[in-house]
This record gives sequence, structure tokens and C-alpha cells, in this order.
Amino acid sequence: MKPTDEALAERRARVAKRWELTDEVVLLRAGEPSSWSGTDQHFAFLPHPDVAYLTAVGSPGTTLAFDAAADEWELFGPRFTPERLVWEQPPTPVGRPLDELDEWLAQRSDRTLIELGAGATMPEVPPATDSNEEKASADPVLRLSAAVALERMTKDDAELDDIRRAAAASTAGFEWVYANAAPGMTEREIQVGMEAQFYAAGAPRVAYDSIVASGSHGAYLHYVYAGDDPLRPATRAVEAGDLLLIDAGAQFGGYASDVTRTMVVGADPTDEQRFLWDLVLSAQQQTIDMCRPGNVWRDVHLAAARILGAGLVEMGLLRGDPAELVTEGVVALFFPHGLGHLLGLSVHDITSVPYSREPSDDPLLAKLGPNRVLEPGMVTTVEPGIYFIDALLGDPARREKFAENVVWERVDELRGFGGIRIEDDVLVTDGDPEVLTAAIAKPLRIG
Repeated sequence: MKPTDEALAERRARVAKRWELTDEVVLLRAGEPSSWSGTDQHFAFLPHPDVAYLTAVGSPGTTLAFDAAADEWELFGPRFTPERLVWEQPPTPVGRPLDELDEWLAQRSDRTLIELGAGATMPEVPPATDSNEEKASADPVLRLSAAVALERMTKDDAELDDIRRAAAASTAGFEWVYANAAPGMTEREIQVGMEAQFYAAGAPRVAYDSIVASGSHGAYLHYVYAGDDPLRPATRAVEAGDLLLIDAGAQFGGYASDVTRTMVVGADPTDEQRFLWDLVLSAQQQTIDMCRPGNVWRDVHLAAARILGAGLVEMGLLRGDPAELVTEGVVALFFPHGLGHLLGLSVHDITSVPYSREPSDDPLLAKLGPNRVLEPGMVTTVEPGIYFIDALLGDPARREKFAENVVWERVDELRGFGGIRIEDDVLVTDGDPEVLTAAIAKPLRIG
């Protein structure tokens, strides 16, 4: 649901309190659409998420201004000329006409101007060290952007309603996959059929480019249907017995859902497929239960790695103590990504909060993402995975380094296996975690 005027005023008041400004003027710009010459249309436009959060407006050009001396916010929105209205439908008028912004700024030209949002020059976010925290606090753009991000980190009722509606549309798409995907269908056909159901269920767009990867394609973490030629759709047909990994989600009100399911198509799963699928599901279930206030995300991530490591030892792929295998970086050969990320107006939400990412040479922690203490109102994905990635498993340096820990002859038998990941969107509450995507079934076999 769209936030009320009162809810938007509360968001702005909380942000202004964090900013602690006295006489400055702040502009937050939503941005403008872009295009290649000759395409006759613009690329799909997304407003800067900070502006969307504080205005609930998605129109290009929208600008929110704050006068710290008066403690007042002013919203400026575009108005179309008759010539432009020949080609484009007008956005709903909001605030004052955008062409009045220059005069508003001129009246405050003797004041410090800080520009945020689209087009702002954002300094690099420093890693989490004491010296960098002091340095980042001194940079006004970084400090003010971080303040907005900290408010966006926990979701209010209007935001959660949009995420739930996005999840409901995603449910419709995955249900179509379970009922229709079968051997002989191409990855592209499955993607189109699934996304059509997202739209039919009310989603205005997908939250990100869908990943529909069958067989060995599932070993690419960000595989896209175009394969090696982005000008032509993938023609690979799913074969009976293939693993089909789908990472996709609908968007509603600017808010994303992000779901991954992996299933065997058209045949009973092999012993290896069943064991690893059960292992990933177990890791997910146990770490979802850890999504409680006060827990540190790094600890949840490492718990998943230890569970996966223990399973790989049990399967005979690794040798050694699972905790040590995690510490030594062995498990990262098969679990090379982070356990999850915050979700909201961006799929990977709030990535610009300073002091959150700890510098690490550990391959298992390099993709950890913001290492936050979990708080009620946060929405995070939980998505453990096991992958057999040629670039990692075939690397001579890694094979030599981990010769004592990896049963390479057994691992080599599974090259081409692909990958298994299971992902849900989880709301941290004062009590038990709430899985917002729980309605999306997790079948091991379809077709």
C-alpha cells in the first residue's frame, strides 16, 4: 500500500533528526531516464531509492528539498509541455512544478548545498575500521546518505505490505513453473511463462533479471537466459534429470521479492541430488531460525557454512573438521557467496551504509555483505547454496592448496552437476522469524 502523508512525514522527520543539520540545504534527486541513440524509447526507469522512500513517487525528475534552517521539506515534480504530451502520458502532478526549483535554490544561494540521490558524487564506502568511521562521518554526502539508509533498514507497515504483494506475485510465477516446466522446454520458455504470471498477478515489473539455469548452467551464480550471446535467447532445452535453478522475483511499489528454488525436472533425483538438496534445505531452515534480534549476520553466515561443510564431509567430498574447513576456506569452494542480503527498494538493499563491511581476505567472508546486528523490521534473504563451479574446482592453485582436504577424484565426478540454492525472504520480528515467501513451495522434483 502507498504510505500515507502522515507516514511520509514521519520518515522525513526521522531522517532530519539523524542529519543534525543547522543551516544547510539538501537536495535529493530521483534521476532521469537514459537511452541509447536511435532506440526511440528510454530504458526502464527506477527512481533513486532514497527519494522513493521519502516521497513514494516514482516519476523521473522528482526532487525533494530540505531547508535545515526552517526544518521544512519541499517536493518538486515534473509538469509536461503540450509537445511532450503528444508522445508520453503525464506523471501524476506532485508538489510544486519542477521548474520552480531554481528559484527556490536561488533564494538560499548563500547556504551550503548538499546534493544526494541520483547524480550525486558518492565517496567510496570505507570498510569497517575505527579510522574510516571517523573519516566517513566527516564527509557530508556519505554521512547524510548513511542516515537515510539507516532509516530504510527497518520496514514500516506500508513497506512490508508492498514486499508481501511482490511475494504473492512471485508465488504465482513459481506455481506456473511447478505445473508446466518439463523436459524439452527451453530456459527461455520457462522464464517467459513464469514472468507472465508475475505480471498477471499485478506486479508492474520484475525485481531483477530472472535466472533460469538448467544443468551445468546452474553453476553460474548470475546466469542469464541469453547465455553467451545477449542478442539471442538461450536455446538449451531442459533434459530429464536436470537440476533447474530459478532465482527470480516480482516487484511491487518499488519493493523487491527475491526467491530461489532448485528442482529436478522429469525424473527421480539421483542420490547426490537428493543428498545435497536436503543439505541446502537443512542449512536454510536452521539459519532462518537464527534471524532473530541481536544475532549478528556474520554468525548466521558462518553457521550455514559449517552445516554445509559437515554435509560435504558426510558425502565424502571433503576431509576434516567442518569448522576448520570453513576457517581454512575449503567450504568456500562450494559455497562462494554470501548467505543473504537485506531486501527492500533495492534487491541488495542498503549496501551503502558505512562501517558495515569488515575487510577480509577470507574467501568465505569476502561476499558477506553488510555485517549488521539483526533488528525487528529488517527483511533479509536467506539463501545457502552448493555449487560445482569449474572456475574454482579446476583451478590448479586451489587443487594443490586443498589437496589434503578435498577428495578431488570424487569432486571431479560431479563437475557439470550445476548448483543448488534455496532462498526465501525473511522478516525479523520480536519473536519468531516470518518467512514472507513461505507460500512458494519447495518441491524436489517437478514434471
